[in-house]
Amino acid sequence: MINKLAKKFKENSKLIEGWFETKAEGIRLPITSSVDIRNAGFKITVVDTNVFPAGFNNLCNNFSKIAAQNFKKYFETNAPKAKKVLIVPETFTRNLNYLENVRAMQKLLQLAKLEAAVGFLGETLPQNPHEVSLPSGEKLVLEQLERKNGALQVKSFKPDAILLNNDCSDGIPEILQNVSQPIFPSPDLGWHTRRKKHHFIIYCQLVEELGKALDIDCWHFCPITYSESNVDIENQQDLERLAKRAEQVLGRAKTKYTKYGINEKPYVFVKSNVGTFGLGLTHVESPDEILNLNRKGRQKLTSAKGGGKPTEFLIQEGIPTIDSLEGAPIEPVLYYVGGESVGGFFRVHEKKDDRASLNAPGARFECLCFHKIKEKKTGELVLHCEDHEDFFTIARWLGKIATLAAGLEEKKINTSTSLQV
Repeated sequence: MINKLAKKFKENSKLIEGWFETKAEGIRLPITSSVDIRNAGFKITVVDTNVFPAGFNNLCNNFSKIAAQNFKKYFETNAPKAKKVLIVPETFTRNLNYLENVRAMQKLLQLAKLEAAVGFLGETLPQNPHEVSLPSGEKLVLEQLERKNGALQVKSFKPDAILLNNDCSDGIPEILQNVSQPIFPSPDLGWHTRRKKHHFIIYCQLVEELGKALDIDCWHFCPITYSESNVDIENQQDLERLAKRAEQVLGRAKTKYTKYGINEKPYVFVKSNVGTFGLGLTHVESPDEILNLNRKGRQKLTSAKGGGKPTEFLIQEGIPTIDSLEGAPIEPVLYYVGGESVGGFFRVHEKKDDRASLNAPGARFECLCFHKIKEKKTGELVLHCEDHEDFFTIARWLGKIATLAAGLEEKKINTSTSLQV
């Protein structure tokens, strides 16, 4: 199925490029984004889009060069006078894997011929500047973020632009509000404002439009999605609302399975409408599983960054993955800079099955460069299509469309346009 769909993409490449350029005209795409892709063989789709991704350290050297080129291009277009860029990350001083990502971003900016420093907006550092030794052997220097005369700065320099890698889950920090320098991506795309339901509404609308042009059922590229708000997981009536939505998703998915001769049992994910890090989600195969959630299941649904309790949920069609590495399920995570693909990596999880979310503790990351996988002799990579490129022909475009959807989200937020479910 994927090979047939990829053939249509290849045969209509100019049409797709023209369509995308038209839809993206006047839209500022996020400087950074990543998408999680799931490939079921009969369906391939984006299942999560992150505007503040934390895995740049997992890109191989070839991809890093492409990323640096696109960072350079983005700043030349959107902040042409910028020579000094300040990265403002999350406040995870003890999460060394995350800080590896921050260091990788700094090196990419330096490779793009930009001066780059890291401004820390958390609690006071032990000393300023503060050097952190990373597992890779790299050193990351954190400097206390300061604000003076409406501009952000650190001890070493005053930046011309800000590269934000903080998802602002608890709101836009006061120090970042109304500053004189441009901030990319916009803090307005933080989880204090952004909602996954809005993203998938826009994404699926775009996919549907493209699908009509290509004469392809957009269901192959878009997960069936509903949402519910004002949900108290401890309230049985609220669980009944979630269960009813799950029944709707399962019914619609089953109709598609029957239409395309798919001999699988559909399932759904119930997940928080905000946030990332693989928190606040579970998957079920029947509405009764929601109605009978035990204590552990309820805890899974209410876990969130910072300890907040989600009250808004997506009920979304589950997409099994048929791809594997060493027998373990995998999913590609693709990275974009300014809407341009800059590579990615595979997320692998030996303790999960093909229906579970792989974005969970215990996951590891493998390079998307096939030659690198071969050199490392990590085992057999199984992508279930005749040509690996067929898979990525579709995946790269879907990720690009998801990035456009994020850009449209920002436009709607800035123009205060109401987003309807």
